[in-house]
Amino acid sequence: MTKNKMHFGVLILALAAIVVWAAYGMFHAGRDEKSHSVSVIVNNSNSDRWISLRQGLEQAAKDYNMDLNYVSTGELNSPEEELALAQRELENGAEGVILQMVSSDVDLKEWAEVKEKAAIILLETDIKTEGICTYVGPDNRALGLALGEAVKQELGENMKGKKIGILSGNQRQLSMQQRLQGLLEVFESAGAEVVWNMDNKELQERKEKQQSGMPEAADAIVALGNDETERIIDDLWGEEYGGTPCLLYGVGCSEKAVYYLDKGMIHALVVPNEFNMGYQSMESMADALRYHLAGVENSLTGYLVVDRENLYDADNQKVLFPIVQ
Repeated sequence: MTKNKMHFGVLILALAAIVVWAAYGMFHAGRDEKSHSVSVIVNNSNSDRWISLRQGLEQAAKDYNMDLNYVSTGELNSPEEELALAQRELENGAEGVILQMVSSDVDLKEWAEVKEKAAIILLETDIKTEGICTYVGPDNRALGLALGEAVKQELGENMKGKKIGILSGNQRQLSMQQRLQGLLEVFESAGAEVVWNMDNKELQERKEKQQSGMPEAADAIVALGNDETERIIDDLWGEEYGGTPCLLYGVGCSEKAVYYLDKGMIHALVVPNEFNMGYQSMESMADALRYHLAGVENSLTGYLVVDRENLYDADNQKVLFPIVQ
């Protein structure tokens, strides 16, 4: 009887070992633990606005044993220029490319060739034929709505008679189009009047014509991107604006934008969580390359609405100035 029990115990242990081995094999099926080379391409890569993003990328690259190449770029003016950079990175051995599209209107055939050779993840802005590549970034329409609500909170639910100026950024990007859509929805429902709306092209034309200040006085000026938020203070507001009291709002995450908020020059700031955007994009890339996935799910990375009253709240400070472990 004891001998039979012993045989039965051995059989149970053997079956358990088989189950564990099979489960391990299923879980790790297709998994590749080796390090992979990933290149990151963003517009004007050395800008302060990318500090948190880069910290997130580097932290995830460390956690997932990925080789990160953060490509040095200046001002990227065309999707063709960006495509050439991506192709160069592939030639240099990149297996994945994480990039911020300078324009959402791209030649999908050319990018399809890149996608056949490497995994692609898009940062901050998608392309117009959505779903072609994995997207990691904020819900940009919701971000625009939040920015509009911040303005409405100060000027009142009924904004009839209130004049608004908008710096709408790079409207070639789907992200900026979606932010503008959300912002205009709030202003339209509240009855505000948008007295001017300038994208980057119009701003450049004014600069070339040596026109300073704003085309018309406004009760509030709203900027949809970090660079535009900084330009409100640096180039477009001050004595040349006539000294008219004006509330300033923007989207931003750079130290300069936060400094302007702290000094009271900007009334409220919507801050995308760019550390998470960097971390999750690299995490998604690791999944795509190690598990040989055809595609991974999109990730929405969130944002904060920050003003001088809550700027130093602990949770907000963690997003504004993440501490990398």
